[in-house]
Amino acid sequence: MSTSVTSPSSTTPSVTEHQGPPAAAPPGPAWRSWLAVVGLALGVFSFVTTETLPIGLLPSIAEGTKVSLGSAGFLVTGFAVLAAATAAPLTALTGRVDRKWLLVALMVLYVVGNFMAAAVSGYALLLTARLIVALAHGVFWSIAVSIAVRLVPERHAVRATSVVLGGISLASVAGTPLGTAVGQSAGWHAAFVCVGFLGFLVLAASLLFMPALPAKGSGSLAALLHVLRHRALRVAVGVTALIMSGHFLAFTYVAPFLQEVTGVRESLIGALLLVFGAAGLAGNFAAGAVVGRALRASIIACTGLLAVVMAVMYAGGAGAPLVITMLVCWGVLYAALPVALQTWVMRLVPEESEAASSLYVAAFNGAIGVGSFIGGLIIDSNGPRLAMAVAGAFALAAMLVTAVFGRTGGGAPHSVRS
Repeated sequence: MSTSVTSPSSTTPSVTEHQGPPAAAPPGPAWRSWLAVVGLALGVFSFVTTETLPIGLLPSIAEGTKVSLGSAGFLVTGFAVLAAATAAPLTALTGRVDRKWLLVALMVLYVVGNFMAAAVSGYALLLTARLIVALAHGVFWSIAVSIAVRLVPERHAVRATSVVLGGISLASVAGTPLGTAVGQSAGWHAAFVCVGFLGFLVLAASLLFMPALPAKGSGSLAALLHVLRHRALRVAVGVTALIMSGHFLAFTYVAPFLQEVTGVRESLIGALLLVFGAAGLAGNFAAGAVVGRALRASIIACTGLLAVVMAVMYAGGAGAPLVITMLVCWGVLYAALPVALQTWVMRLVPEESEAASSLYVAAFNGAIGVGSFIGGLIIDSNGPRLAMAVAGAFALAAMLVTAVFGRTGGGAPHSVRS
């Protein structure tokens, strides 16, 4: 990954600098490598679509399984908590497995879990199906970007990261809105059938285009302890936890907010999620062009502006034009963050990128669980409007931590940096 180089005597690495080992040559021909990167992006699209699918269908799932909205929200919360808890240890335990065949195994779990969700009608079994997919989710996210940057020349590392994480925004543009539309017209079971079929496409891409790719790094639980000693990495993980908690605290319950506060008809929720995702797709690729040159500034700007957006949503949520404008801004800003945060993490500990990424994934998914859980408590007791104000406070905290500690988050032990 192309970066500026730190002085050997430096003890306070910034979010924009590292000095890692020389990059290995990408395996296989360039066209096949980029098709494998696109396959990873499709995998991101599939997992994000599955993870967020209940968000647009919470009212119908709650009614169909005879639980409250807050309980239905646990289909997101429980998914995220298990993915967060298992991402680091499962990534370490599978550290010696060829990444191609690990991806194949993860997609098999994905398909099984989603088809199970499509076949059941009770809440307990639906939650169980979600948790099966969550086991694969954490490991997939831990290895996806590190695989992508190994498939392409070093100078294209940020571009490959942007392509892979573009699956997040594409899921918002096509996956979540279409899943919501299918669920509203044919029932939420049909929506899970559709996302299950996505898994077959990713499975085929993994088999056809992914080269044999041995694991990189030590592949042991000791690697987690190794990267945890990196103080700047802990700052990056903390910022990730704060901003993602705030985002999902609000976004998990954006459908009830739009219906109850803004007065949007249920049939229009999918269209508004499409607007959010389209804005995010633009934000994702804009981030790919900016992050490599101004990483810290990008994170500060995105988190600070998200705090403003949340405040405006809270204060002016009854006005539909204003809310739609804020959804566009929200989509652009949020989509830029995974590219920036993942790049930050990868630059700090390049020689143990999967171990570092697993901590990032744990923080990301743990934050989804924390955020959606807090949001569930808020919506059950005070309604969805207050969730926007609390989300804004999380975003503001993330901005302040990045501004104060992001540049001098502390030094890593000498063994972590070469």
